[in-house]
Amino acid sequence: MGALPTGDGATLVGCYFPQSDFQRIKGDAFDAYLASFRELAPDLHARVAEAGPVDRLYGTGDQQNFIRRAAGPGWALVGDAAHHKDSITARGITEAYLQAQLLADTLADGVPRGAALDEALERYAKAHHDLVVDVYNSTLFVADLEVKDERLAMLRAVADSSEMTELYFSMLSGACSADEFFNEEFLASF
Repeated sequence: MGALPTGDGATLVGCYFPQSDFQRIKGDAFDAYLASFRELAPDLHARVAEAGPVDRLYGTGDQQNFIRRAAGPGWALVGDAAHHKDSITARGITEAYLQAQLLADTLADGVPRGAALDEALERYAKAHHDLVVDVYNSTLFVADLEVKDERLAMLRAVADSSEMTELYFSMLSGACSADEFFNEEFLASF
């Protein structure tokens, strides 16, 4: 869950639930939000319960996760056409731009023809997979929302350190790699 200030003094609040709960929650999403806030963020609960919603709640219950082959003879895919993952890390548009840049860089010397084009697109397909696979897997890990003891210990260690909190969100946003976040020093701390 999270809360972000927006215009006109309003605050955008977001709360994630397992996709399997979507049918149950969509019938009364506001009460589901309040129950989650009450349990996990009491201060936020009090603010949201008092203020009430400014608009209806929006949700997505069936986010298809996939990685497709990003290119073949004479064609290429970028963005959600090439791969899609849960929106929990808010990386979709950033990754679409990175994929488009990768394709542009692959064809930077002009669009080749025939076998040369197919070879360039094959290089793009391999590079695309390398670009998206780690973030895809880490996003699905976050989106699972399963609270295991190890995960809870890791999140508590993150919450206890402003440096680790910044690094954690940097990892989720793609500003640093998972290897930078899950370094030996941090792993030894919990």
